[in-house]
Amino acid sequence: MSFAKKIKLRLHKRKLQKEMGKNSGINRKSISFNNASKIGILFNASDVKQEKLVMQYVDRLRSKHKKQVSILAFFDDKEEKKAALSKNYSLKDLNWLFIPNNEDVRSFIDKPFDIAINFFENPHIHGDYIMALSKSGFRVGRNSNNTESYELMINEKKKDLAHFIGLLDTYLKTFNEEPNDPQPA
Repeated sequence: MSFAKKIKLRLHKRKLQKEMGKNSGINRKSISFNNASKIGILFNASDVKQEKLVMQYVDRLRSKHKKQVSILAFFDDKEEKKAALSKNYSLKDLNWLFIPNNEDVRSFIDKPFDIAINFFENPHIHGDYIMALSKSGFRVGRNSNNTESYELMINEKKKDLAHFIGLLDTYLKTFNEEPNDPQPA
């Protein structure tokens, strides 16, 4: 890694820590899937396969589970943006510190989702940044070095989105809002 990139990453981390300090009043807690009504989804729409699987999952959340779902799609190329995915950002929306800056990103960060999910298959500094600043009560993503971005990180053996969705469903449905009753001695 070049010296200039190391400096940029260090400055990015400093900026993120400063911005996270402003979010100290957010109540982060696990929530049962059944009690969650608002879900935010961040994903890479440049990958057609990923987009298709995520949109199928979104449709299932909306129709079968009656959840309010908001999406934020990432595109490698600004010209690639699709009208159907109205909330999006691209590499051109990242500043020199790799911080995404457009109205769709700010809107996604500011929504108080019950659950926010990052579907990126590989860690992206801008995706972790969005999740770290999200006003969501419970943030979920794949295993990442950016532990401040998530309450739940799923470590999967195979990098497969369908497998990740299956694990996600399993884990989210095991959380309870009420603590377990103490076991008799």
